[in-house]
Amino acid sequence: MADRLLIEDAKRRQEVFKNLDKYLAVIKYVVKSLDPDAEIYLFGSVAERRHILTSDIDVLVITTINPGVVLEKLWRAGIGDPFEIHVRTPDMLPLYRRHSKLVKI
Repeated sequence: MADRLLIEDAKRRQEVFKNLDKYLAVIKYVVKSLDPDAEIYLFGSVAERRHILTSDIDVLVITTINPGVVLEKLWRAGIGDPFEIHVRTPDMLPLYRRHSKLVKI
C-alpha cells in the first residue's frame, strides 16, 4: 500500500514538473487577478536548475494582499504540493534578491 502511494506521488510530481509552465501560468493568472501590480518569481532549486523529482517548487509572490486570500485562491485553482508559495510584502523583495536567484514569472 505504501509503495503504491509513493509511486502515485512520484507520478503526480513528474506531471507537475513536465507541465511546470502551465502551473506557473495559473499562479500568475490567479495572483494578477487579485493584484495586477503583484510580482511573481520562481526561486530555489527549480530556479537554479538543480532540482530533483522530490524538490518543492518555491514561488515568491510580492503583494500587499492578505497572504491567506492569495493562498486560498491558489489552492482553489489546484495549486498545492509540490508548490511552496511564499506571499510577502514589497519590502521583503530585497532580502529574497540577496539570498536567492529569482526568475520572474
